[in-house]
Order: sequence, then structure tokens, then C-alpha cells
Amino acid sequence: MLLSLWLVAILAGCASERVDRNVYSDAMTDTAVPQLLVRNGRTLAWMERGAPDGFPVFYAHGNPGSRLELLFLDRKAADYGLRLIALDRPGFGQSDFASEYGLLDYAADVEYLADHLGISRFGLLGWSSGGPPVLAAAYQMPERVAFAVSASGYTNFGEYPQAESLMKNYNLRGPELSEHRPVLFSHAVKLAGWVDRTLPNFYMKMAESEMPAPDRDILQDRQIAELFMRNQQESVTQGVDGVIQDLEVQWAPWPFLLADIDVPVYLFQGQKDTFVPWLFATHLQQSIAGAELTLMEDQGHLYVLSPVFQDQIFSKILRHVD
Repeated sequence: MLLSLWLVAILAGCASERVDRNVYSDAMTDTAVPQLLVRNGRTLAWMERGAPDGFPVFYAHGNPGSRLELLFLDRKAADYGLRLIALDRPGFGQSDFASEYGLLDYAADVEYLADHLGISRFGLLGWSSGGPPVLAAAYQMPERVAFAVSASGYTNFGEYPQAESLMKNYNLRGPELSEHRPVLFSHAVKLAGWVDRTLPNFYMKMAESEMPAPDRDILQDRQIAELFMRNQQESVTQGVDGVIQDLEVQWAPWPFLLADIDVPVYLFQGQKDTFVPWLFATHLQQSIAGAELTLMEDQGHLYVLSPVFQDQIFSKILRHVD
């Protein structure tokens, strides 16, 4: 398998149908403009969508990904009376890169933004690589977090010895390469980032070849496809230092135990997912007291983009909205 093709698979990201840059609408470009906040000398880029006066839910994007993922959830969130708020993690989108940024640093950023916005209690929702940051924030702030949702996210490799071998079974060799051949891993990610920015059609064609039929079906919607490509490119607008650090942090042992998470947790996972092994979700369920798992045998990785499954996720959330 070509290195660039293999890398698209290990990034735990997703794809859209092949699109050209000139199909992006002006309205879609306008939505890319973030709000900015400075913390400890670095810029945090964020935006919000959904119901402006609704119950606040902080959203953590995938990898590659950005705050623009809120645009997939905007309409349904408004219908359910939810106010979604998303930060670009360091090095993604428009947020400054920060070296040695860990999962609990994300929790601190969320707390800082919540304080800035005058929000005392909130929920958490993360998709794909957004799952671990959300669980970290749930662990760190149990007195403020009403619930946490992890959709197709990683588990703690430090508590699941089979995690790396399971990734290899899926031909996802990112953790192995990052640990044993870090220079090659770095160059491979840089290559994928370059392809993403400069050859989007080629990038999408490679990624689609790794996706199951349910994901490709979701991306038949032209608007979803265009927005996903915009999100992919926004994620690497500064380069890939953030991408590399984010993945390595999530593949390393986490600085807390899953058993120490003391808020309601909801897990969603497709069994046809080719980017995150579905057994990660069962490990999370078994490790987090009271965690509720929705396992979907006919879904892949992109179900979060579908309004039908957004109904399922937001219905769980409404249990905790006053």
C-alpha cells in the first residue's frame, strides 16, 4: 500500500466525494471565521452554533478536523435547544500550536472558555479523536460537566494492552510507527497534509477507497461532501504539527484512569468503522462505571454527519438538560 494512502487511513479522519476548491460557496467560507481568545499568550480559535440560548455543549473535533464540524450539527442542535461550542485544538485551524499539549490541557482550555462565556455547567461531545479530550475534561471537571458523549473515539491505550495490536489488525499502524520510527511517521503525516492542501481530489479518492459503504453513502450528499473537504483542509492550514502531537498524546497512556470518570458517559460506535476499532468502545463501556454504549452493526465512522443519528445522540443529551 502506498504510504500516503496508508496514512489517510491511520489519521482517524474521514473523507468526502471528490470535489474541487471552486465548489465552496461564499456562505461556507464565511462560516470559517472564528472568534479568538488569548490564554497564556496563545490564541484559541472557537465558534458556536445551534441555539444561542440553549444548554451549552462543548464539542471536540476529530483529527484531521476543526471547529467547522459544528456546521454538520448546527440545525439539529438548534432543534433540540442545544448551544454547541467548539475550540480548534492547538495547531488545528486557527488556534496557535502549543508544544507538550496534553489531554488535561484541553480540559483547562474548555474551563477557561466556559469561564469567559459565563457558563457554569455544560455538556461535552467528541467525535473520533475528539473522544479522548472529552473524557479528559469529564474526569477533570465532574462538578461542572453534566454528561460526556464519545462517538467513535479511542480508548486509553495505557489500560488496554491489546489496543496497538488491534489497530494493526485494521491495518492502522500509526501507533506502532510513531513509537518505533517517529521520523518516518512525521514525514508521512507531512506528506498527507500536503496532499490534503494541494491535491484534494487525489486525497479524497485515496481516503474513500478505505471507507465502508455506509460512509460513502453518507457522502453522496454534495453539501456534506463539500463541507467535509473544507473541514479537512482547515485542519491543516498551519501544517501538521498539531496533527502529530494530538495523535501521539491520544495513543500514549492517559494521565487518568477511565474508572475515575464520575459523570454520565454515552458511547456510540459503528461496527463497520475502518478508522477506529469497534472494540475500543466496548473497552470504554467496561471501564467507565455506568457508561451506556450504542453499538451500530451497519454503520462506519461518519454516522455523526447523518441527521438520523444526530437525533439519537441529542436525545441522550436531553436527559440532562434542565
